[in-house]
Amino acid sequence: MNCQRLYDRMAPFYASAMRLFPMWLRYAQQALPWLDQKKAVLEIGPGPGVLLEQITRDHPLAVGVDLSLGMLRYTRCRLLRQDLTPRPVQANAITLPFAGDTFDGIVLTFVFSAIPDGPAALCEMYRVLHPRGVVALIDACVPRDGNLVARGLGRLWALFGDRLRDEAALMRAAGFEIVECKEYGAFHSIRLTVASKMYCRRLE
Repeated sequence: MNCQRLYDRMAPFYASAMRLFPMWLRYAQQALPWLDQKKAVLEIGPGPGVLLEQITRDHPLAVGVDLSLGMLRYTRCRLLRQDLTPRPVQANAITLPFAGDTFDGIVLTFVFSAIPDGPAALCEMYRVLHPRGVVALIDACVPRDGNLVARGLGRLWALFGDRLRDEAALMRAAGFEIVECKEYGAFHSIRLTVASKMYCRRLE
């Protein structure tokens, strides 16, 4: 709960911090093409709602799940200011309050490494995802080339309590099929992993 309270307090400043580092939004937007044609999209950990605002504009149903009430309140106000319908839900990623096969797409950007039980969260995502739906997950990583700068950045993430994982391996263990896995960004320290509940044709 200490982490939850921390994010509650950070909510008013989080979006401002993102504006100071616009590359983070550009990194996060790498997930959006994989949500094309998806009617119902769930974002886990929307934070101040910067990406969720765009998802809400582009999809008939967009839901944001976060543990932090402070972040959800900020997200709600942000969407209302844009005349968008906010659907914030306070919940834990390992106990999602939705029926099975509810969503066509799920997106997480720089959130998965902060979830203590990653495998349990992926099993929940599999449960609520519609067959042929996709999960697009973006997070920091230690790249395959193991360059020294990226390894140093990885240790920095770990100091903040985050867990850099092999997302593709964990997704396969949860029953997903990997559709895309690429490293990009500064020193290739960001990884996009896309997985399908069933085989999904790779985007061109």
